[in-house]
Amino acid sequence: MRSLLKAALLVFLICSTLIPHAGAEAKTDALYVSIGQAISAVKAEDRDALSKRIATLAKQSKELADSDEKAVILKRLSTLKQHQDASFATISADLTALSTAVRTLEETMRPAQDSTARTRLLDLHEVTKQMRQADAGERKTLEQTLLKEWTARESVVREESIGHYGKVEMALSAIRIAQARQTFDQTEWNEALDQFDTSIDSFVEGDIVKTASVELTDLIRLLDQASDALVAKDLDGARSTLTTFIAQWPSGEGAVRTRDSALYTQVETDVPLLLARLNGETRNATITSLQELSASLGQLTDQTSYTFVDAMLVMVREGLEALLIISALVALTRKANLRGERHIWFGAVLGLLASGLLALIIQFFFSTALASVGREQIEGWTGLFAVLVMLLVGNWLHSKTAITSRQTQLVSDLSRTSLFIVSFLTIFREGAETLLFYVGMAPAMTPLALGGGILAAVLLIGLVSIAVIYFGVRLPIRRLFLGATILIYMMAFKILGVSLHALQLTGVLPVHPLALPPVAWIGFYPTIETVVPQVLVGLIIILTVLRKQRRGTSLKKVS
Repeated sequence: MRSLLKAALLVFLICSTLIPHAGAEAKTDALYVSIGQAISAVKAEDRDALSKRIATLAKQSKELADSDEKAVILKRLSTLKQHQDASFATISADLTALSTAVRTLEETMRPAQDSTARTRLLDLHEVTKQMRQADAGERKTLEQTLLKEWTARESVVREESIGHYGKVEMALSAIRIAQARQTFDQTEWNEALDQFDTSIDSFVEGDIVKTASVELTDLIRLLDQASDALVAKDLDGARSTLTTFIAQWPSGEGAVRTRDSALYTQVETDVPLLLARLNGETRNATITSLQELSASLGQLTDQTSYTFVDAMLVMVREGLEALLIISALVALTRKANLRGERHIWFGAVLGLLASGLLALIIQFFFSTALASVGREQIEGWTGLFAVLVMLLVGNWLHSKTAITSRQTQLVSDLSRTSLFIVSFLTIFREGAETLLFYVGMAPAMTPLALGGGILAAVLLIGLVSIAVIYFGVRLPIRRLFLGATILIYMMAFKILGVSLHALQLTGVLPVHPLALPPVAWIGFYPTIETVVPQVLVGLIIILTVLRKQRRGTSLKKVS
């Protein structure tokens, strides 16, 4: 206990030193989000929504630490309030001025950067200058030169600004597409080069690119851009654009997942496979698939707010499986008179608290893009550990009916730790993601709808859990253990596939597709990296079951 308290104190001291700077960045992030929402209200000519965003901006601005930059922000905000009933063009100009003031504040908090590495990026302008004046025979060579020179310099951009890095990569994709056109368009070529130069200049000058601005329209644009590249027979450009899509997907997936879970699953499953399988033979089929996905995502752009049902379904989707496992474990501990129930509930509560802490850390300490990738990787690695513990618990469930009393006690002691870990991980894996979804949804729905949806989901999941426990303890002990074992092994199989797929989406694992259809609801994604481990786990489960059955038969003969 003493060592635990020391560790907790150390964590507290570390966090206390980081929170002021991280908190300041989080507050400017919130201002940028509110400014973006206000701009959207201006575009929609919705004065009611605009009024709400201005009120939010006023509240957020007051929370800033006193400084000259804060005074400028408050002055710009005062002007915005005075022009609230003016023309939308005037309001738009006021929002731009406010955004500039926020950028100035953020620049004062930015640490010194490597000026040499930034200056080397400006050398790329010499290449783009030559590309503008090149003839047909020189363009391809210079394009490869630009790509090579960018690759040698890109690390500083990638490490310091994911937003700028994405913009540069999109510009390179546009250059490839323009180069690959059967009928060359000089205007398109120059615009793509302008896009590249502007992105480089923006980074060097220290402009702020907020990755939180990844919207459905941005994702759709990337799919359309990849499709255009394939129409132009530019496979490299399409691959680059789809890679950018996958990198930006975690930052925008919440808008899809909360509105259409089936489409979310389809996009997350299909796009990596389309990229991995892309070649000359699959080009036409890939174009069709990308156009279908783009059209499906386009149908979601009309929904600008969330409802009570959306809020309820988020928690039901994310929490039902976890609570089902926990309820089944509680039922079998009660039925078998084991002492593991409190460990299960303690693990669930601790998992919920830990996921809440993780959500806060992600929200305050990381940019949206890095946070989304990090969240996916945490879910992936945590899931792999959960699978190991689930296999151990499954083995324990079989052991309960086929070992001696002394061994039973040893395994029971082991099981309490295992039950705690399973309970903790099943809640922790999805808890932080669920909370972050609600953070993203909150500005687009009323507090009543959000709170009501969460409450309804809690009641529904609670009723299911109570029913599982109530009927579970009334089953014969052998059937209950068998049912719990099957459930644990099924979830281990699914979580293994989902976790490996999450690591593929974030680039930790490669993707080598197999000619099989995906089945997302059981965690089956047809790639070598996911299927081989699942087959191995399946074999382990089969061998475990056969060994326990053989051992049980031997014990019966001895008795």
